[in-house]
Amino acid sequence: MKTLPALTPPPRPVSRAFRLNQFVAAATVAGVAVAGVGLATRLEPVNSAPPLKTTLIVKLADTTRDNALQQAELGRVLADAGLPLKADSPLGSGWWRVRAPADAARQATWLAALRADRRLSHAMTDLREQRAAVPTDTLFRATDPANAQWWLDDQNDTTNAGAANFTKAWDTTKGSASPVIAVLDSGITSHADLNANVLAGYNFISNPQYANNGGTGRSAGANDPGDALTQAEFNTGQWDGCVVAPKSSWHGTLVAGQLGAVTNNANGVAGMNWNARILPVRVSGKCGASVADMVDGMRWAAGLSVAGVPANPNPAKVLVIGFASVKKPDGTAVSCLVNDVDANVAAAARLYTDAITELRNLGVLVVAAAGNESGPVGRPANCAGVFGVTAANRQGFKATYANFGPEVQLAVPGGDANNRGTCDADLADTGVVSTINTGTTGPSTAGYAAVSGTSFAAPQVAGTAALMWSANPALTLAQVEAGLKGSARPHVTAYALGYCNTLNKNRCTLNGTTGGAGLVDAAEAVRYALTPSTYTAPTRVTLGLQSSNLTRCGVAQGSTAIPVPAPTPAPTPAPTPAPTPAPTPAPTPAPSPAPTPAPSPATGGGGGGAASPVWVLSLLGAAAALKRRRGASGEGDE
Repeated sequence: MKTLPALTPPPRPVSRAFRLNQFVAAATVAGVAVAGVGLATRLEPVNSAPPLKTTLIVKLADTTRDNALQQAELGRVLADAGLPLKADSPLGSGWWRVRAPADAARQATWLAALRADRRLSHAMTDLREQRAAVPTDTLFRATDPANAQWWLDDQNDTTNAGAANFTKAWDTTKGSASPVIAVLDSGITSHADLNANVLAGYNFISNPQYANNGGTGRSAGANDPGDALTQAEFNTGQWDGCVVAPKSSWHGTLVAGQLGAVTNNANGVAGMNWNARILPVRVSGKCGASVADMVDGMRWAAGLSVAGVPANPNPAKVLVIGFASVKKPDGTAVSCLVNDVDANVAAAARLYTDAITELRNLGVLVVAAAGNESGPVGRPANCAGVFGVTAANRQGFKATYANFGPEVQLAVPGGDANNRGTCDADLADTGVVSTINTGTTGPSTAGYAAVSGTSFAAPQVAGTAALMWSANPALTLAQVEAGLKGSARPHVTAYALGYCNTLNKNRCTLNGTTGGAGLVDAAEAVRYALTPSTYTAPTRVTLGLQSSNLTRCGVAQGSTAIPVPAPTPAPTPAPTPAPTPAPTPAPTPAPSPAPTPAPSPATGGGGGGAASPVWVLSLLGAAAALKRRRGASGEGDE
């Protein structure tokens, strides 16, 4: 692990020198499964692990009864079908976790029997979500210390076009201890630049092996013991469906640091909310996140009861989820549609939807990462009621890895690291810097890392929402969602990169169909929060981007360029009107003939040389009129 010199501090808050002597570039976020976090730091020997159990999930058709009556009804269903299954624990809204022997050959038969019983409306296997991690190489280490936290800095059309303007938002509010922000992720590690703002969380990983916490499984606390899954472990055959990850991601610590790092302390990094309270909710382990564990974690985080778990004393108003389902083998997205043709997918969609409805009824905002496969939006970001977020490059166009589509609500820079891919040398940025642990597989010392992913874009929307509620606690959920979108800046237009579509899916220009309402503007969102009923967004035009780097990338990607609009011609000045000639004075009439007097003697002056007083006045008036007309025509010394 390479040690880098201390970073130059960001413009605001006050300059900070690193307390710890390591700045670590984030490791393996490419294709890595969501990391699991646990409490213990040692891994149980694989050969001593207890036999794995299978989890099925069902929903009762009648959801009006209490848990005891529901459990009795479910017991009758299982007994009548003669299945070797046992009702385990409720998941809310009539959903139940069902334990079964680890017998994959009979699983389809069990599900068919359950789905045929009219007392159940859904039956599914427990599916898994994977951390929205960059599916490429090790994350890039920032080489420009001055830009370590550019994503928190002021937006600038020339050098920082995509940034969300957090420093401007801080002029109004630096955040508060309310609302609580829940991070549903891999847990948390101890970090001196973060600990003061972290609440006691909970570990919802129900499978002891995946939890990696000494065989305990679900337990109090949200400590992250690491989520690495070595090739040797994988080769034992007990990790089917999991993804090899030789290094732990410390994903939850990274996200928590973005939101709530101790700020204005002349050390380390700044967080979006200077006074945050972060609630770590551990839902992912060595094999990603179980949908059932995720739903339990979501409900508990919001203050709902979960069977067998103590009540949450610090209910969250904002939830951020850095996980997304991966694409199917045919390249299509795993949907969140309750009528999906795949019964398992349809049931999972209903489970998510029911939980999300419960949370929304409490006024809780659920923000989720769109995923990192340069494809359609993953689940749960594509579920109705979830605020899906994709990642932009520092310049504002889509980051190369980011998913996109109509389910995205907003875009914000999530880092776009140089992984030696197409266009990276020309367009990559230095990534999002946050807190991390330096351990390879288990926890070691605290440090900082530069990372990229939609997982690191979503927290910026969650952080902006928290600032909005800090500025105005009376805001409704609907107002916060409307304010986030209504205050957004228009998407930039990178002409050479073309619009994002299924054939042009790497670095490309987002629009309302692929990237939501625009780019997050934290400062404007907070301004909306102060007076939501009278807020008027500033008049802004789309920023057009052109450069030789963009042109080279467009050619390399085979992008269909967006036509550059012709410049608006300068208005043609109106011709200077000709001056109106002064009217010819009427001749003085001759007097009526009078008797010719006797001639007088001459007195001097020979007549005819003096101008008529009437003509002189007329000429002066015409000159003045000419001068005024020239001034009005825009011609003159300027």
